[in-house]
Amino acid sequence: MNLQARRISGSAFSAEDKLEVTFNSDNQPMASVVHTIELVSGINVTHGGGGLVGDYLHYKSVSLDADADGIIDYSSIEMALAQEVKGASVIKVQCRAISMVDNDANIDAYENWVNEPESEGKPETPPIQIDATIYETGEITLEWGDDTLV
Repeated sequence: MNLQARRISGSAFSAEDKLEVTFNSDNQPMASVVHTIELVSGINVTHGGGGLVGDYLHYKSVSLDADADGIIDYSSIEMALAQEVKGASVIKVQCRAISMVDNDANIDAYENWVNEPESEGKPETPPIQIDATIYETGEITLEWGDDTLV
């Protein structure tokens, strides 16, 4: 599995940029994929219309929202970015992914816990422990500045 991104719109003379972000899940259906940005260096950047660095947002897929079984296609999204002031920023896109297999196993473990008699040493808290996997892109440089008169 991997995550990649590239700029598809924007320029060095605008605060706004748009990225195409692709997630290759190796054909595994995903229960959840949420995205954020990491600021590596430079001025602050928001995503998705105001989400802060580290805020995970659920982006709608470019190609298809959901198939007939309700499985959402997370393979390609568009992410709007905005630099807060003029300057340069280096960012990475990150996603937190949970596969359908892991999600279903968690549901089964919870249902088994609910149905387990308390006389058999049932734990007090349910076994809800889905550890999402974090993926990230390489570094992307954004610049916003002025051109000089010649």
